[in-house]
Amino acid sequence: MLRQSGKRQRHIGMLLVAAATGWAIITGVPAESAGLVPPELVGKWGFAVAIGEYCADFNHCAPGSGGSISFDFKPDGRTTFALFQSGLVDGCGQIRSLELKDGRIKVNGGTIVFTPSAGTYKSVNDCRPDLTGTWKFDPSDLKPVSHHWRLEGGSLRITDSSGEASGVYSRR
Repeated sequence: MLRQSGKRQRHIGMLLVAAATGWAIITGVPAESAGLVPPELVGKWGFAVAIGEYCADFNHCAPGSGGSISFDFKPDGRTTFALFQSGLVDGCGQIRSLELKDGRIKVNGGTIVFTPSAGTYKSVNDCRPDLTGTWKFDPSDLKPVSHHWRLEGGSLRITDSSGEASGVYSRR
């Protein structure tokens, strides 16, 4: 096995970055086409439906019926997805769930592919206390999901084939 000096490894790494950047500049292909997260997409985005509020931490979720979805996109592609749902059942009580997934995105033009690597599902069910708890997703539940995206003014429109994450998001 060949060993390279630290100096040589740094130079090779810098050459690879320069080559990727140069390719984008020379070809006119935008950075997101090379898999990088476009700066305008980086940050926290979310939307709330019904009477819900943005919720990525179960202890700070408002009671009532509604929900929220949020994405937190980092410049290096790391991403957190949060889906909060809440319902009030007459004569029974509150049912709340929070799905959190961490992973990475790759951006190719108007398409985002989110590949989760870990996640949890938490439920508090006043109607069926036996369904209250926190569960980790199995690796088989963490499949890549493709979303279409575009910016509309200061908003982010996301659509996906399942409809789960589809909506118009605002910066948070």
